[in-house]
Amino acid sequence: MKRLLFLPVLFFIVIACAPPGYRRPARPPQAPAKHVVYPPPRNIALYEEGRAAFQEEKTIIALEKLDRFVKLNPSSDLTDDALYLMGQIYLKRDNPYEALRYFQKIERNFPGSNTVQEAVYGQAYCWYRLKDLKRSKEALKRLFAFSPLPKPLFIRAETLKGHLCVLEGKASCGIEAYLTARSKASNATEIAVLDGFLEKVIFEIRDPDTLRSLMEAHEGDIAGTAARVRLSEILTLRKDFKAAKALLPPSFVEGLTGALRQKAGKILSALHRAFIRKVVIGCLLPLTGPQAPFGLRALKGILLATGAFETTPTDVDVTLLVRDTEGKPEVAAKMAKDLVERGHVQAIVGPMFLKTTRAAVDQLRSSPVPVISLSQADGVPELGPFVFRNCLTPDQQVERLARFLIQTLHDRTAAILYPHNPFGMRYMKLFWEAFEKMGGEIRGAESYLPTDTDFGTPIKKLVGLYDTKARWERGDEPDKEGKFPPVIDFKILFIPDIYSRVVLIAPQLAFYDVVGITLAGINTWDDPQLIKEGNQYVRGSVFTDGFSPLSDSPAVKKFVGDFRAFFDETPEILAAQAYDATRFLIRSFKQTSVEDREALEKALETNTGYHGVSGLRYFDEDGEAIRDVLVLTATRHKIVPIPAAPLQSIPSQ
Repeated sequence: MKRLLFLPVLFFIVIACAPPGYRRPARPPQAPAKHVVYPPPRNIALYEEGRAAFQEEKTIIALEKLDRFVKLNPSSDLTDDALYLMGQIYLKRDNPYEALRYFQKIERNFPGSNTVQEAVYGQAYCWYRLKDLKRSKEALKRLFAFSPLPKPLFIRAETLKGHLCVLEGKASCGIEAYLTARSKASNATEIAVLDGFLEKVIFEIRDPDTLRSLMEAHEGDIAGTAARVRLSEILTLRKDFKAAKALLPPSFVEGLTGALRQKAGKILSALHRAFIRKVVIGCLLPLTGPQAPFGLRALKGILLATGAFETTPTDVDVTLLVRDTEGKPEVAAKMAKDLVERGHVQAIVGPMFLKTTRAAVDQLRSSPVPVISLSQADGVPELGPFVFRNCLTPDQQVERLARFLIQTLHDRTAAILYPHNPFGMRYMKLFWEAFEKMGGEIRGAESYLPTDTDFGTPIKKLVGLYDTKARWERGDEPDKEGKFPPVIDFKILFIPDIYSRVVLIAPQLAFYDVVGITLAGINTWDDPQLIKEGNQYVRGSVFTDGFSPLSDSPAVKKFVGDFRAFFDETPEILAAQAYDATRFLIRSFKQTSVEDREALEKALETNTGYHGVSGLRYFDEDGEAIRDVLVLTATRHKIVPIPAAPLQSIPSQ
């Protein structure tokens, strides 16, 4: 007798609902029969044709062939299989009563066959469909007497047992049966269906104590998880919002999938509306005057962060009071006083420059509120204990660049070519210190005037082409034309300058055969013109920045998409930094009282897992932003971020 699979997917789908009942007297359970050998069948072609028609879903032909076969072979090696197929056909036709007759005939006439277990299950299922729960349970009892059952059949039997328990109003019994079936399931579809059954039962429970008991008894599995979500839903309906919210922490909700995640999301939305908090944030930016372009870029990021264009309610109702500093310290001080005394703000984003930040902070000393400045100047966080700064700093850039060059590129030798001005000299010193601190070696440093367009002299000094006399004395051999080749004893050339000067330097490096090195820089390189004007000479160069609209980060993609939708332009780093400063501030308000300044400042200094679009994570105790800094590279057509690698310790040389 060939074993026939009972179409498990069909049963999982069908047993979810049942028609009106039908009852007959029950018969006592029977022990599994011993194996019996049956004679070979006659006219086996009839059976094969019937089975083929069944597989092709030609049920009329299948029934006719199989019925003829059974009449010709009332007892053979394949008769039970034919009867089983006929029972399945009637189930497909939604006729469980007729299907039942065939399954009963198998158990009665072929007790030793290898289809008898499926036939007994088929009876249990048919009685379930006919709402005769007693007979269905009796059939299942006979089925479980066969031990052990094949895993697929055991899963279906336990699932059916769960349905029977649920119909009898025994939720705990049903949950246990579904969990037992789930523990044996390995197919993703089966697990998903069983999870659906569990969730449906649990979400019909109304008693909080029963749900709490389920949470305790099934902590860590799907039943406990569903019970937690359901209990939160009930508590929300009963307006016990605090207890409901405690059941759905972010780490828990993030681990949910499918329908449970959707339910949890709806509950959280309801809780958010219940916990809406009123927050007033001040904004100090230069919106007129020479610095207005910078202020307007930042303002767009701030407006986006506060949800000014959103219609969906959030758990923080933000009022944004914007004041124009005109880029003047005295106006910044006046506007800061106005925001605190008349606007009653709980925090301020801005100003953007050192002088206006200092003036505003001095004005706020008698009634301080947290200030998140966007100034890059040194000393901003030191202006006061309530002053924070979200801006990409030179130290952050050179530290990230040096770490990337040594840890990722594994290059430990570098040279520096820098403009002879305060900007260039500062970056030269910072990079030198950071690179050596991480185990690298600086092989040379040369400067040029910011007005230079010919960089031949400093380039030749870096690679031993300037003092040819020394090369002769050292014994170097010139080529046939009497020229010495460059001595390139470094793998990295760091150029802390603007992109428009880099595109002049790069071709001149190639002119002197200074090739095979990596050009490295800072965020002033991050401009599309670098590729357009630098061509192949800058290809493969690496440099840092705090923001890239081409990042693969989902948060960045959403930010860039929203920004383009509302402002019809691509955001730059100023908008991203202002967006992060405001968004992180609002996030901190969710964790503390809006009237408690010290608690708010502490929240700003807490690492809660926030990763902003400009790299902001949180602020240290000095008010400086702890951030992720991007490393970008110039390709043939565009500037793209290099995926960040996990931080490593620096090996000693």
